[in-house]
Amino acid sequence: MARRQRLHWLRARTDARLATLENTGLNPQNLVGNVENFVGSIEVPVGLAGPLLFVGEAACGSIVAPLATTEGALVASASRGARALTMSGGVTTTVLSQRMTRAPAFEFADIAGARRFTAWLGEQRDRLDEQVRLVSRHTRLAEVDPYQIGRHLHVRFSFETADAAGQNMTTAATWQICRWLTDVLADEDHLRPRSMLLEGNLSGDKKMTAASLVAGRGSRVTAECRLSHEVVTTVLKTTPNAIVKSHAVTLLGAQQAGMTGYGVNAANIVAALFLATGQDVACVHESSVSSLSIEVDGDGLIATILLPNLVVGTVGGGTGLPHQREMLDMLGCSGTGGVRRLAEIIAGFALALDMSTVAAVVSGQFAEAHQRLGRGRRVEWLREGDLDTALLQPLLAQGMGDPRLHVTEVRRMPRLHGDGIASELGALGERRKLTGLHPLRVTWTDGNGSGTAADLVAKVKARGEEIVAGIATLISLCGDDAARAWSHWGGDTEFTDAHRRELSVYRRPERVLKDLLPRCHGLLEDDEREAYVILLERFRHDGEPWVRDRVDDALRAIAAVHGHWLGRDKELLHEGWLHHVPEPEYLARSGELWEALVRHTATDQPELLDATRRDILLGIIGEAEDWVREAHLLPRTLVHNDFSPRNIAVHGGRFIVYDWELATIGLPQRDVVEMLAFTIGADATAADVDRFLTVHAQAVAAASPEAAVLVTGSDWRRGYQLALREFLMTRLALYAAGHTQREFGFLPQMMRTVFHLWDLEQ
Repeated sequence: MARRQRLHWLRARTDARLATLENTGLNPQNLVGNVENFVGSIEVPVGLAGPLLFVGEAACGSIVAPLATTEGALVASASRGARALTMSGGVTTTVLSQRMTRAPAFEFADIAGARRFTAWLGEQRDRLDEQVRLVSRHTRLAEVDPYQIGRHLHVRFSFETADAAGQNMTTAATWQICRWLTDVLADEDHLRPRSMLLEGNLSGDKKMTAASLVAGRGSRVTAECRLSHEVVTTVLKTTPNAIVKSHAVTLLGAQQAGMTGYGVNAANIVAALFLATGQDVACVHESSVSSLSIEVDGDGLIATILLPNLVVGTVGGGTGLPHQREMLDMLGCSGTGGVRRLAEIIAGFALALDMSTVAAVVSGQFAEAHQRLGRGRRVEWLREGDLDTALLQPLLAQGMGDPRLHVTEVRRMPRLHGDGIASELGALGERRKLTGLHPLRVTWTDGNGSGTAADLVAKVKARGEEIVAGIATLISLCGDDAARAWSHWGGDTEFTDAHRRELSVYRRPERVLKDLLPRCHGLLEDDEREAYVILLERFRHDGEPWVRDRVDDALRAIAAVHGHWLGRDKELLHEGWLHHVPEPEYLARSGELWEALVRHTATDQPELLDATRRDILLGIIGEAEDWVREAHLLPRTLVHNDFSPRNIAVHGGRFIVYDWELATIGLPQRDVVEMLAFTIGADATAADVDRFLTVHAQAVAAASPEAAVLVTGSDWRRGYQLALREFLMTRLALYAAGHTQREFGFLPQMMRTVFHLWDLEQ
């Protein structure tokens, strides 16, 4: 096959593996007219923005847009803008005109010759129309505009091209006109041009021009919406006056910069929908020119956007490719009239994104959403190819206690499904470095020459500061109050130093902890490269359901750790291996953060957090000073702090508890609360909770005589109630706020369960 031959040639030429080009879902036989020297295809992630309510001429109803993009926060911001517009009654859209241009240039002997030709051409309109019809029955010559510069004449032909973008169609029609001119004027020396160019660069093809801004090229489409005061404050998290004021200031900046048109970031929507629907990506430049207007409308706003040069089509070019055709079908843009609908959809979502972005800039969310950690030096971060024999050799030798161990081969295995929430958040904070879970097949010989091959997983950790920054990116979309509160309190959460904490856990010598951990084959902690790696055994979940007996066994397993350190919290803090542990008073002092997150979720997703649940959480936050003080007087210990089925496996008959990056000092019942919230369901009874608490308390007491005394001397049920308050106030609030921007599939059911647990305690 020709494609594979080209791929083989390219590999030989570049020494690159090019494994991602090996397979493609495209049929080379169907790509004639789309690409030459076809070698493979590249995937671009597609996210769904919206829905957005349209009240347009061609686009009507609730529409979801597929955005093909690699830019984080784009889909979330467009969706937020779509929600604001929809709640205010939708967006009104219309296509004002549709034109595609081609502008040949003619050279004459002198100025007079150019003038004579211009006059003659003006008399030939019917004959020009005939030439166009010879090329295409879908193309209509709309305007002929001559522009003379000395003895040179540029003629701007404008065509209506139905559902095609029309670049090829207008080129063919213009070429037919030029051939006809050459033939008909062959013997007319006083009219015949000396030379001709099919395009003299006046049409503005794939360029941003003032002429196209005024006269239009492609679809000239506009969208308008009215935003109520309530929607601006609750969804966009700012005020109408602040948006109007900032709009006036940025208009001045645009004028100083000589900007063509005035917009915010229509290019994001244009590019994303162009990729998704098979448009000519080279036209993004001119198609993204926009004019945005924002005015006061009573106590709300009226916003209007104009895209004068939107070069789109629903037939021809890349629109026939299978994925792109499916996206057009999904949007209802296939068939006659589809191009007008597509143009209106792009304009509507461009306006939605512009309003969301303007609000983000005004309220300070924009900086948070795009923050990058500042560094005073260049860091040689780990990259994909760095997980090799050179890196793993010292890790395994140290981890296996065999200085003569020699790693002979490291093979990358297929990626696991999902890297975990912490890794994803860290990637939001810093995208340029390698993080996540990386399965490897590692082969080595030990000091005695015996060979071993094992399936391992390299857990490459993001820095705690990057996790904090990633959370800030999500919270920046939750409103000004939440963003400000996170900037004040976020750095003092349990996420700080999470990368060091988990490595410290794996270094601990205590058998009670080692029995729970996955087998560790080596650790890397390199501050210079900001590289933090744990080399673990690879294990698989057994897939068994979390029935009552299984929950009992999990509680007994973690209880051994709780019992070992129960009452030794000061000792743990003094040793320092847990690194940053927030002071107990932090919960009470940081109430503004948790309140802002709760109020945002209740407004943004009332189906998840209704008024009753909201008031429960606000009550817990308001009383935090009292119950936090009470909790601090109860026995505390080392807790996993993320103890749910997502971080537990049963492998070879033993419980394995992993992902210890949030381990901290707290009430032992904290891990019980999280386990029950994820497993027992909303039909559990108070007796069920009693039984689970008894199982846990007995297992903690069995760990040591000292633990038995502390368990007996404390109100175990009260400790559970206080731990439930902490879970609801902090972890649940963070989950709920994150869910508004990045869906957590487990959250709705977990919330039903945890609020049921709360009701059982009242």
